Amino acid sequence: MERRERTWLRSFLHLDARADSTVVPLRDIERQEDTVLRALEMFDDQPGVVLADEVGMGKTYEALGVLAARLHLMPDARALILTPGPDLNTKWSKELRAFCDTSRPMYRGFAGQSKAASTLAELVAAARETRITIAPVNIFAGSRSLADQAWLLSLWADAQGLAGNQVAAIFRRYREGAVARVDVEQQAFLDTFEWSVIRPHVREALRRHKQRAGEGSLDALWKSEEYDGFANQRWVDDALMDLRFRLVGQLIPDFDLLIVDEAHKLKNVDSVRATGVRTVFEGRFDKALFLTATPFQLSVDELKQVLSLFALARSAPADLMEQAQRLLDDVADYKQAYNELERVWSQADEAVVSDFGALFSRDPQLVEEPADASLRAVVLCARRLLSLKAERIEPGFRRWMIRSLREDKRVYRRSHRSRLRAQGGAGVPFMLYERFIAELFREKSRTHKAAVQINMVSSYGAAREGALLSSERQALPDGDAEVYRGLLRSVVGELRVEQGGHPKVDHVVRDALEAVARDEKTLIFCARIETLRELKRRIEAEWENLLVERWRKVFPAASHGDIFEHELGGKRVDGHHSRLRDRFGRAQDALYLALRERYTGTLLESVVVEGAHLELVISRANGLLRQQRVSKTQAERMDWSLVKRCVEQAVALFVQDGVLAGDVAPEVLRRLTDARFVALGFDLVADDEGVEDSAVGDRTPSWSIDAGDAALVLRREHLWSYLKGPLFEVPPELRVRTVERLASYLVARNVPFLPELLAFAREQGVDVEAVESRALLLVVDRFWTTPRGRPWFELLKRFLTYAGKLDEERRREVLDDAVHAGALVRHTVDGESRERLREAFNTPLYPMVLVANEVMQEGLDLHHHCRRVVHHDLAWNPAQLEQRVGRVDRLGSLVQRLRARQPDTTLDVHLPLIANTIDERLERTVRLRERWLEFLLGAAPRIEEYGLADDPLKPLPEDFAQALRVELGPVAKARLPDG
Repeated sequence: MERRERTWLRSFLHLDARADSTVVPLRDIERQEDTVLRALEMFDDQPGVVLADEVGMGKTYEALGVLAARLHLMPDARALILTPGPDLNTKWSKELRAFCDTSRPMYRGFAGQSKAASTLAELVAAARETRITIAPVNIFAGSRSLADQAWLLSLWADAQGLAGNQVAAIFRRYREGAVARVDVEQQAFLDTFEWSVIRPHVREALRRHKQRAGEGSLDALWKSEEYDGFANQRWVDDALMDLRFRLVGQLIPDFDLLIVDEAHKLKNVDSVRATGVRTVFEGRFDKALFLTATPFQLSVDELKQVLSLFALARSAPADLMEQAQRLLDDVADYKQAYNELERVWSQADEAVVSDFGALFSRDPQLVEEPADASLRAVVLCARRLLSLKAERIEPGFRRWMIRSLREDKRVYRRSHRSRLRAQGGAGVPFMLYERFIAELFREKSRTHKAAVQINMVSSYGAAREGALLSSERQALPDGDAEVYRGLLRSVVGELRVEQGGHPKVDHVVRDALEAVARDEKTLIFCARIETLRELKRRIEAEWENLLVERWRKVFPAASHGDIFEHELGGKRVDGHHSRLRDRFGRAQDALYLALRERYTGTLLESVVVEGAHLELVISRANGLLRQQRVSKTQAERMDWSLVKRCVEQAVALFVQDGVLAGDVAPEVLRRLTDARFVALGFDLVADDEGVEDSAVGDRTPSWSIDAGDAALVLRREHLWSYLKGPLFEVPPELRVRTVERLASYLVARNVPFLPELLAFAREQGVDVEAVESRALLLVVDRFWTTPRGRPWFELLKRFLTYAGKLDEERRREVLDDAVHAGALVRHTVDGESRERLREAFNTPLYPMVLVANEVMQEGLDLHHHCRRVVHHDLAWNPAQLEQRVGRVDRLGSLVQRLRARQPDTTLDVHLPLIANTIDERLERTVRLRERWLEFLLGAAPRIEEYGLADDPLKPLPEDFAQALRVELGPVAKARLPDG
């Protein structure tokens, strides 16, 4: 029998299959394999495992690896994956598909075995039909329809054997008669399940409702209050919710494995989500795997709620919660011992610090008893801390948790704290605000001081829309507070239309735009919606001003209206940009060729067309042209899309006939010689609007193709000939779409490609006022290899390389959303899905700035082309800040790739803080909270960073600090598999 070790694991699971596509180092893949093996080992003795790796280290892959191993050991097993929300449902579905991708499969057993659910009914149906169900945890907090409430109350009343008039009396009181009794045998439960499906489970569901809900059950309500109790809508709603969950719990099959992503979301034991999970899955799963980089965020006690969910497993020991409480008690002792060490260390002088370092180096067990009283105090504290760590803390946590750390995180992460001051008149709003808050407190007016202060340091817009200054708030009682409120509203209101003025907003806007100029992306986190909007507006406005300056290098006297299209008198007025943009996209202009792929320089590059062969090609191209039936415009005016395709097909046909020699791929030749090619293009389908023109109509072209026209098509050197390598990876069905989307991206209003191209063209002697098409076309073809053009070529190359690692569905999403939109900055309040924003931001193209709120803090990777995070608004919770940074600090991230070539590359975390405001208090509080939680979860204590003494503390000796680390990493041990 095979041993449960890496060799056994790799016989069916191939996490290393993605090493090339995701740039994940082999050591990390081996660590993930060790984590899978360690989790399987822990499952032998425990009902649950917390996968608590730091953010971005591949917990999803580890969880799917564990799932694959469980299914390998038990082929008939079922699993449920609970995600934080619909977007994460999509992500997990994609990851499952990626695992069984035929081009690089990691585990083939997932193919066709999963189904996603978005409602309770879908959860039940999917769980009964498939082996792997994916569902968002918010389905337990979803709206409860009146139809469901009526059905459940009718079910309970029927089970009680109540007479018709009794049931009618109950329904009259519940929701004041808004719902009526229904026939549960005729009406489906959750609008899905017929009585024949429900009936076998009703008795047990009602029994559990009565027994487990206790005083909160309908039975208890009826017994204590009779009819009048049903007038208490909240009580009845809660009881019906419990009954619904009990019935759903009976309908679902048993699961071998329950996976909960971002498990800390269930830390609030009283939330509807947590209640739903607890009620539905009690006793319905054997093992649980909880994923969270932050198993506790503000208090270690939050871990108790996670472990309480393990207690719901069929395999859970009866004393599990007692074990959990003992662990928390040990943690309390450990914290007390650590605080005592910090206290005595703060009192130690340099001699004691030096003596302790020397003592620990020669006696790491601290057996010696120093004669010096000060040193002895340090040793006693250190000895107790080491003992607690070794005997209780580390074994206690290792029993439940696996956590791997980024050992070099402190090396490459750089925090940039900017202490900002409101200068001159910009300080007036802040002074008024502080005075206003002081008056509110003096007058004992109820308000949440911290919340309103955070509004002010976030943005004037957030302050203006906040509860205290909102025009909807009633006037305060007569007094100075209302006077200051009026002054403040007036001042902040006037700032509505001013450009700038808020020190933090100004700083963040300027910083983001400076990063754009360096071709660097920025991820900005805000807590206030109005601030998100304000930052987006300001960045867009400032960027447009910068674009105007770039255009003025070509047209010095041009105004904004001269450059960009605008409306005048209800009519559109073109500017330099829109006129040139349209020419690059209009098939009647030779500039159309500039950004299109000319296949004779890519797919047909081995074919040489010259001399007599050129004349043959031109003749055949004109013959093909005469066969086309086109629109009126295409018939009357030369259409360069038709010129291009006719010449390309003529060349391909001569290759097929053996007239021209060349090594052309069979599939390429098939497409280029297809009768539909001239009309439809390389993809041979009528494309969506805005992709590629099709030749459709009933007219014959009245123009012809001459040698000069053909020469432009046959040019060997053009943009896509330089990019034929990465273009080779593009599926034929998406080749045209890729080229067209990138062509439209380059000439978009927000992209400075056109002014840079024109500046280069002017240097080459082109008249940029008249812009003769053929002259500019030749310049464009040369542009990509020049110092000005090379960055644009490299940008497109990076995009094609990135897109080549995506499956066809995701590649199409990226092309049709991110590339097509061409927006410099996007934010999370436009109703866009997190998944679309993620896909867009992960490309090397626009958006260059993503302004995000808390919905983007967890569960998403935004790391492919970003290494800058700005905490515009801080949070009280250090785990939230770590989650934010974790969006870009992940395996295969930009910073990892750059560090492989440039070891001094950093991941930059910016904290703009307005001096002498709540910003500074928030930052201090977060750092103090962070010190303990980081230490408890495996980091070495950095007492000099987080010490509470007035004077800076001396660092602990490095070997002692390392000895205090709680080691929670995976340790794979060979074992025989079960069965």
